[in-house]
Amino acid sequence: MAVQDILLPLEKIAFRTRTKLHCTQRKYEVLITDNRIVLYAERGRLLKSCDVVSERLDTLYGIEYSEKGTIFKTARMTLQGGNKLNIRGPVEEVKPLFNFIQSTISKIRSTEKKDIV
Repeated sequence: MAVQDILLPLEKIAFRTRTKLHCTQRKYEVLITDNRIVLYAERGRLLKSCDVVSERLDTLYGIEYSEKGTIFKTARMTLQGGNKLNIRGPVEEVKPLFNFIQSTISKIRSTEKKDIV
């Protein structure tokens, strides 16, 4: 199953990690679409199956970022919404993901405020 098969109609990928990141003891490719954050992986060697974790961006209410290590730095990002997602990996992958999600959430919040007024 390809990544395009898990996307909703008219949904477009806005950001995609270059490598797989750890979440819940497994590795996933992380995609940010117009509406969702999607963790995607294909499992199995002979019988392929699709492993997908998805969370709507407008349901996220908390996001945390931290780094540790001196020589081999790793980063961890925690997203809190309907599900709590702990994503970790190299700083070069997680930090741009964090920045992109943060800017996307702030855009969503600003449009929600305009709709209310």
